[in-house]
Parts: sequence; structure tokens; C-alpha cells
Amino acid sequence: MKLKYILFGLLIATIFGCGGSGAGVGSIAGLVLDLQGNPVRGARVFVDNGTLRETQSNSAGSYNLQGVTAEDLLVHAEYDNGTTLFVGQNTARVFDQAQTNSLNIVLIPQNQIGGFTGTVSGTGGTRIQGARISAKPTNNSQLSSVQTIADDNGHYTLGGLAGGVTYQIQASFPGWESSEAIKTPSAGSTQTVNFTLGPNGDPLLPAPANLGLTAWTSPAEQTRSIDGQKTYQAIKKIIDKRYRPSVAKGRSTSQGSPVEVQLYWDKFDSLEILGYGIWRKRSSDAWQSVDFLRDPLAETYMDSDINLRDGVLYSYSVAAMNTNYPNTNNSQSDFSSTVSVTPLADMNILPVTFPSGQVTFNWQAVTNATSYTIYVFDQYPGLGVLSYANNFNNPATGTSWTYNLAPLSSGHQYYYLIMGSNSDDSARTLSVIGTFTAP
Repeated sequence: MKLKYILFGLLIATIFGCGGSGAGVGSIAGLVLDLQGNPVRGARVFVDNGTLRETQSNSAGSYNLQGVTAEDLLVHAEYDNGTTLFVGQNTARVFDQAQTNSLNIVLIPQNQIGGFTGTVSGTGGTRIQGARISAKPTNNSQLSSVQTIADDNGHYTLGGLAGGVTYQIQASFPGWESSEAIKTPSAGSTQTVNFTLGPNGDPLLPAPANLGLTAWTSPAEQTRSIDGQKTYQAIKKIIDKRYRPSVAKGRSTSQGSPVEVQLYWDKFDSLEILGYGIWRKRSSDAWQSVDFLRDPLAETYMDSDINLRDGVLYSYSVAAMNTNYPNTNNSQSDFSSTVSVTPLADMNILPVTFPSGQVTFNWQAVTNATSYTIYVFDQYPGLGVLSYANNFNNPATGTSWTYNLAPLSSGHQYYYLIMGSNSDDSARTLSVIGTFTAP
């Protein structure tokens, strides 16, 4: 499959352009995560560049900041669990009338934050304005990066990193070979790390390997109040350890639930890689370039296009772009294998019943879902709360399931979620969080 140079203008601007002048507005979308990669619900996400814009991460941990200035913006997130303040940040390059996707923010206890600062230069000492500095833990707990962008003097500051965690840090810019360091920040301090970019080659990079995907249909937002938003996080990560970046704006099914498709592939370590091109087609339509993921350390991408729908077949392919992209025939790799999925419709739960004193979960059947997994929580799902019990190893069929796992305490209130899956587990649909009191 050859789709080279089927690009839109924003893609080119994303590679080469500097932040806007503030004359326009755009939006930023991504996922709020904890240090283990679990999505966090109810986190405050905001930018404050003279005009405060803020939102809350939703039930899947994803957020969408609308109406932000078209320029390079530092995006903050914070979550207070009553005893500890968790904070995080990442840098977005925003363009007029466009959305910056997959800007993920990792929350870290405030007293554990560290970072790096320094300069990015080319051979000969030329400072490189607009160089992108990406950092990702070497323990693979995060599949996407914390990033920042060098200023007009080639100077950068990269904060929001976890002290004591070792990071792979890479500085990159089109036309130069990247520079890399392996460093461990210290909590409460900012260390100096300078980068020198060298002359780049023009290797034809291998196509991304082992491309896979999972389609998620998440429950629509039930309320915009802070209390209502603190319903559940970590749900998708509990279910699927590969789950990472996300954004969902709410719409897309008959009930307005967000549909998103996560891609993942084997990371390719190279100082000649600039990022990844994402291609999608609907049913038998023509292939379209949907995004350029400007993250050389990435191994996942979340497609949260507002136009995604349940019941429609989508196919994806990914290509690797080298640091000469898009100027040479070698600068885009061949395409990966194609993967396809049809997202499921909404997962609607019915009231829990108690025949003969037994807890029985009930739901409406979902078209093309062949199995259902019930996750039970013994406390309000929050940061770090795991499932008390679930039937993941023996999922239910039909439209009901009687609880037969770890004992429940009589009179205690429990929380639960039901997930429907298709036959090959490539599509999953999540219910809202329900409650019941054990008999």
C-alpha cells in the first residue's frame, strides 16, 4: 500500500511550524494518567496564559480543552484525593481551528516532581528553535511522552517528571539526527541536560510492526458537576494493560457515547525517526491521512475523531517518518499491516436483582457482543482503586449473571461496571458505574 504524501496542511505545520501568534483558537485533547498508566477521572486540566481555560477529565480519563489560544501552551493537570495533591504537565502546539490530539498528562505527587533544562544545538553550535524534547520512562509504564518545545534561543525546560524514575529523553527536529540521553531526575530539582543534533541520514525506516487495535465505546457524561465526575478512573487500564492515550468529546452513538479506537505497535528506537503517520478508512472508502503523531518515542495512538460511529467498519495503517520527512522518497516507511474493527454500541445496564438473596446483574444485549465481564468495586472508584472481584476469566453470555466470587459484606454498598466484548476482543463497550447494596 503506497499512500505517500497524501497529507493535509496542518500535518506539515505540525512538523515545521512554530506556535501561533495568538490570533486564532484551537483545542487540546488527551488523557490524564497516573504513574502506572491508569486513566484518572475527575482531574482538573487547565491552561493559564493570561486567559484561564479549564475542564475535567471524564469517566475514561480523557479531556478536551476548547477555545485555547493558537500557540505553544503548557497544559497542567491536578487531582487532590484529600491527602495528596497530584500534578502533571505537558506542552501542546496548537493551531487555529484545529485540535491537538493525544496530549497525555501524567499525575505525580507534588513532592516527587523533577525535571530537566538545557539547550538544543546543531553541530557547529547553532541553537535550534522549535526542537521537540520528548521523555518517556524506560520501564514502559507510559507508552507516550511528556514533551516540550525549545524557544527561539534553543532553550527548553521539561517539567512534570517523576523523581527517581529513569527516562529516555530525545531531542529532535526535521533535517537533523536526533540526540538522546538516559537520565533519572531527582525530586524537587531541575537538572541540566544539553543536546547536540547531528547531520541526519536518510534511512528507509521499517514499517511499524505488530499493529493492533482496540475500539472502546465509553458511557456518555452523566453530569458536569465535580462530584458527578469523580465516578471512575483506571477502568480501561484494569481491563487492558495496553490502554493508554485517549480523548472523547461525547457524541457518536445513538445515546451520545464517545467512540475511540486505540492503536498500538512495537516501538522503534532510532535517532532518525521523527514520528508516525496515521491512516484510516471507513468501510470501502479511500484511505485518508488523519494525523501525524510527532512523538519519536511513541508506540500508541488514540483516534477519537468526533465522526467515529458504532456499527461501522474502520481500518487503520501506520507509517514511520524519518527526520527528512517529507522531503525525500525514503522519508516515509512502507505502511504497516492493516487492522480493522467495528465499534460496539452502548452498554446499558438494568437494575440489580436479588432472587433468593443472590446478587444478579442484568443488562441489555449489545449487537455483536458475545461476552460480558462484570467488575465489582468495594469502594468508590478513584485514584488507585482496583476491582474487588470480576469474572474476567469466565465472562458471561446472555443478559444476566449471578455473582459467585469473593464474599460480599451484607449491608455494604458496592459499585460495578459491565463490559461487553466482541468475539475477538477487538471491540469493547463500557457501561456507566452502577451501585447495589449487598443483601
